[in-house]
Amino acid sequence: MLFPNNLIVIIQCNIRVLGGLVSAHLLASDSSKKLFQGTYNNQLLFLAEDLGKRFLPAFNTPTGLPYAWINLKYGVMENETTETSTSGCGSLILEMGALSKMTGDPRYESAALRALRKLWSMQSSLRLFGTTLDVESGEWIEFSSGIGAGVDSFYEYLLKAYILFGKEDFWRMFHSAYVAVQKYFRHGPWYHEADMRTGKATYWQLTSLQAFWPGLQVLIGDITAANSSHREFFHVWKRFGVLPERYLLDHRMIHPTEKYYPLRPELAESTFYLYQATKDPWYIEVGETIVNSLNRYTKIESGFASVKDVTTMQLEDHQHSFFLAETCKYLYLLFDDSFVLENNYVFTTEGHPLPVLSAWHEKLPETYIPTNWTFMKRQPAARRISSMSLQVCPAMTLNSGQHVESACHIPDVRSDYRCLTDEDCGVDSTTCRRRSCSIAGYCGLWIF
Repeated sequence: MLFPNNLIVIIQCNIRVLGGLVSAHLLASDSSKKLFQGTYNNQLLFLAEDLGKRFLPAFNTPTGLPYAWINLKYGVMENETTETSTSGCGSLILEMGALSKMTGDPRYESAALRALRKLWSMQSSLRLFGTTLDVESGEWIEFSSGIGAGVDSFYEYLLKAYILFGKEDFWRMFHSAYVAVQKYFRHGPWYHEADMRTGKATYWQLTSLQAFWPGLQVLIGDITAANSSHREFFHVWKRFGVLPERYLLDHRMIHPTEKYYPLRPELAESTFYLYQATKDPWYIEVGETIVNSLNRYTKIESGFASVKDVTTMQLEDHQHSFFLAETCKYLYLLFDDSFVLENNYVFTTEGHPLPVLSAWHEKLPETYIPTNWTFMKRQPAARRISSMSLQVCPAMTLNSGQHVESACHIPDVRSDYRCLTDEDCGVDSTTCRRRSCSIAGYCGLWIF
């Protein structure tokens, strides 16, 4: 992401430029793909390594957390802001780790890993993470968090780093963070935002970036939960013709200043993953609806344009690179998946495929479902798996006396179980079923 003052945003340049170079090099080097005509002499890898070296000064902070902005020629500028996002620190390991594997230079992976581990150490007692932080002091600036903007790809890269590199630490971090998300953010099929210190809800809103979450859930086999959220996002898409950037769940209205749709890919991405996992033709119909909407509302003579206001379908003269890198790519793969069926791939947050190579692994993941590239952690057969997570359901007490809470459990809004509507009721910890509000005004599991 380049700007007139010659500064770039590290995370954006990492996921778009470095990720593109690394992925393209790996594909060009794969003779079986026959994607490169003529002689290829690692030119793309040389460019990737040159870019990676220019990133490194951003990590020279007391905490190891990188500055958000850097000048690729001169490094970190004087008086540069020390504020950055959780995603900006925690979404570097795939591209920089792959660069280290390919070049044999450990500096890139080490820098990204140090930043990730420092970020992990900053989690709250509830295992939650804020949205923005200070790279010099390592202190949080914004305590409200969720699975959307500012945090989204941090969760994504924890799991995908485990798939790509096989380090158990990545799995343990993701599993812990995933359970916390289900406990404190999830409300029915939706995910609101909450204060990382208390777990109390802060903002009840849908953001279009959250639509990536069902696709991530597919990778751990959480198909039921993924399908539930995906259908709600698609319902909003059908209501407006495209997906608005922000929708206020508590007021059931579009955010007054964020009515736009910048051709984002997240819903198409999750649709692709769910179709791969289920082969349910309904997801093909979803893809067709998305394609028809894009052609109807956003197609212009020179390409496709972002929607400035989804209530009027007014367009603006802008097309983000992720439209080609992700939106079009995932829609194409939804209808023709021959590319992913031939090999194991992990897609970066910008949609760049990285092959899963045994040479990069401490050990390969144990199980792939339902195709050879989709990952799920193996669990003991004797345990019943909750559709909300990989933890046991119902809650149980171990022989040691330790009580293990069911990860699918969502408490009722009120501690006395009183309610006005079903929205005041949570998910039962024993059956993992949604509770509902009775005529008498109490939450419970009612059988009629």
